[in-house]
Amino acid sequence: MLKDRKRIERQLEAAQQKVQAVEKQLESNGVTGKQLSRDPKWRHVKADYRQLKRRLLAVAAVEQREADAQARKAAKLSGDAESAGEE
Repeated sequence: MLKDRKRIERQLEAAQQKVQAVEKQLESNGVTGKQLSRDPKWRHVKADYRQLKRRLLAVAAVEQREADAQARKAAKLSGDAESAGEE
């Protein structure tokens, strides 16, 4: 998952820059506030950004789940080793 995390973080950074560029261009054209959310180009790049953020959250959840599973497995193995040593 580390590869996925790095790739998604890189894509997220690029998407953030794209959002900022579109916002700057629209601002120079006089589009601000509520009008910004009506612009299809802005909505598209913003949707891409949100999608990448959700993917990053999903990767973090999977990494946490895997770490918890490893910890449980290590605890179980150490518990089995202790009980085998007592017999």
